[in-house]
Amino acid sequence: MADTVTVVRELEGWVLDAVRKGNTVALEALKVLTDGVQPVTAVLPAVTPPLAYEFAGELVASERKFAEDVLHVMARLAPPAKQVTAHK
Repeated sequence: MADTVTVVRELEGWVLDAVRKGNTVALEALKVLTDGVQPVTAVLPAVTPPLAYEFAGELVASERKFAEDVLHVMARLAPPAKQVTAHK
């Protein structure tokens, strides 16, 4: 049993490392994007904040969907839940 737990923990570590690396890549892409767009935003200050919030909302929704997908996949590893029957 301890060996199984160790293997699961290692797999979790690999997945978390991959997610962190993916997040780092996404953050770097956002930095490149903002550096490229920054000169234009100085011209359109009233438009920029709403667009940034909209983009941030889409990004958060995407991360939420990813987290839900991860939980769905990982749920297959969980032992089946005990069925509770109502007593009459």
